[in-house]
Amino acid sequence: MGPLGLRDTRNSFTPDIQPPVLHAFTAERGLYEESTFWNPSWTTAPGAVVTTHICDLARSAQAIGSGELLSRSAFREQLDPGTVGLGGPTATCPATVCLVNTEATHYGLAVLVLNGWIVQTPSFSGYAAVQAYLPAERLAIAVATTKGESTPNGNTAETITNGIAAELAPGHSVPFSEVPLARSSRPESRGKAQGTS
Repeated sequence: MGPLGLRDTRNSFTPDIQPPVLHAFTAERGLYEESTFWNPSWTTAPGAVVTTHICDLARSAQAIGSGELLSRSAFREQLDPGTVGLGGPTATCPATVCLVNTEATHYGLAVLVLNGWIVQTPSFSGYAAVQAYLPAERLAIAVATTKGESTPNGNTAETITNGIAAELAPGHSVPFSEVPLARSSRPESRGKAQGTS
């Protein structure tokens, strides 16, 4: 279980997911097919294939967003490693994609800081997720979805996360569209699903 009490989170070398499983589908290989048990080990370090449950994802959001497992100085460094002011458009990356890191919206170490939220957006082969924590409200949100044939790109959980944020923390939207520089995503999902973090 470890220090966070994550009862349904596993770290292994295989993509095996304990039932119940949220099934995912993708057209990444040209044919729309099931990707539920694809092995994401090529995307991460050996033995770092993580499967989790939505409740554990929310608990992780709370722990990461509050710095629960870090010293105060390490948590400050995670949230502000010196990226503010970096980035911006280049000859090959337009201003609509490559934005400057600002105090309100910037990259931390393994997290995004977005309008006061501490966020991770794992995504992999048909799965999309968001885990977000708003320290000012002590609010954790965990959303996981599967991508549909009509929504093959992007993280479909972002729209749902903002809907929840609007209800639970009015005035504190999560500005995913303002993420600085080129966006990258990592895996996870709803129910029990696979991914890396």
